[in-house]
Amino acid sequence: MDQEIMIARLFFRAAFPVMKVPLADDPAIKKAWADVKATVQFSADCEPGPDTDGQSRIGACLYFDHGVLEVVEELCEKPDLTLHFKTVKALNALLSGGLAVPSIRGGLKNPGLLVKMLTLLMRLTLMLPSNRPKDPVKKYLKVKMSIYMITTALSNYNRLGDPKMREWTATQPDRIYQFSVATPEFGELIAAYLRVRGGKTKSGRGVYTRRRPFVHFRFSSVDGALKVLLKEVEFVQGVESGCVAIDGSPEYAAKMNDFMAVLQGMMT
Repeated sequence: MDQEIMIARLFFRAAFPVMKVPLADDPAIKKAWADVKATVQFSADCEPGPDTDGQSRIGACLYFDHGVLEVVEELCEKPDLTLHFKTVKALNALLSGGLAVPSIRGGLKNPGLLVKMLTLLMRLTLMLPSNRPKDPVKKYLKVKMSIYMITTALSNYNRLGDPKMREWTATQPDRIYQFSVATPEFGELIAAYLRVRGGKTKSGRGVYTRRRPFVHFRFSSVDGALKVLLKEVEFVQGVESGCVAIDGSPEYAAKMNDFMAVLQGMMT
């Protein structure tokens, strides 16, 4: 698959759904969207080809309904607001924290919606390596969003056909790669997982209870997780310093970390 198309699809499938976290856990964002029912479209022009099913435009629709978000990788018929980019590369640049100016349709009719959408997009930038929050709530949001996104991105990286990822998953039996972060100060365990079975993958939220994890990345705290996610310590150093404990195969854990680094490089 074309690299830019793949990155855009990873944003649509893995990053956009993570907006559900601030919509639920960020008081200011939650309040702002509580009474909003609207459809927002992100789209970009592209060369028609097999990667786009012959279409000259790709995109995703965000359906907001009083704080509930559904993300669908499709073009809407009548969106309330559209952010359209001349190229897929420009779309990816904006979503990865770079500079790109979209054409905005519906902004004059819905100025409040535009402001809310831009503010919500800014929350996604919490996941960028360059964003190093000091506020405890923002640290928590960064870690939760990052763990949710990376597990979903790993699954879709395989589904989108990356050769190395497909090769790695092809021969594996039914295995669970679990991620968890202890956050007693927020009264919950941040948890997400990737399930691999014979070349197929599926991501999920929470702790997978039907099978013992083949590999479990157990982060000791939000601060410990941030040190690893922000590359303040290398993966091995993170294990040695107690930032993260690995239950299960160290070889497969290291390979998983390699794929995570590749995805981080693509999407930031």
